Amino acid sequence: MKKFLFSAATLAAAFLATASAHAGAQSAGQQENQDPALTPQALGEALSCRSREALEAFAGALFLGDTSPAWMHEIKDDDKQTQGMLGLYGYTLSRPVLMLEEPVDRVYFLQNWVVTLWPRKKAEAFIAAQKMARAPIKGTEQYYRFIDPDSGPMLGAFEPTGNATAAMLAKAFGGELPDAGPSDSLFVGCNYTPASQVDFLEAARQSDATVRDTARSLGEALQERKQP
Repeated sequence: MKKFLFSAATLAAAFLATASAHAGAQSAGQQENQDPALTPQALGEALSCRSREALEAFAGALFLGDTSPAWMHEIKDDDKQTQGMLGLYGYTLSRPVLMLEEPVDRVYFLQNWVVTLWPRKKAEAFIAAQKMARAPIKGTEQYYRFIDPDSGPMLGAFEPTGNATAAMLAKAFGGELPDAGPSDSLFVGCNYTPASQVDFLEAARQSDATVRDTARSLGEALQERKQP
């Protein structure tokens, strides 16, 4: 069964990574000429769950081809909301794009997700307008609506997961972190994992147990290393 990324804490359940490396961009003029498919409209189509091809074009150019359009600028300073998240790459957009008619001025790539980060109230209004349902996960907040229930893609929203990762690592070391409460922002966008809604919900129901098992396994491994 294909597995979905519910939070950075569920590392064992992470699915296909969109990149194996991340490097600097070439000159802006060369980038635009090299791949005319990398347009704001195409990125908006990817965010709107309308084009897997557009996601693949951007992922390939940004992470494998070491190129990016002149209107995309890498976010290098950690935002408080995204600290501690693994495999997250963000870009501000000097030419905003449309995600289902909503303007977007920053975009993030996280494994098979392409998303933006919105304040909670704006994200919640979008979730309601798009009739997303709450996923059956206790450890983190996630919403979904499948475009095609048999094979995806999936329109979705989820909390930044740095705190969840920190909590898992704390448990592995025998500690506990105080509950940070709901996040101020939510990621919103599209997941292009080729899996069904049935697969997604089955994995979602197992995700909390996966986190517990991962934390326990890490703790046991640490204990074994401490023994003489």
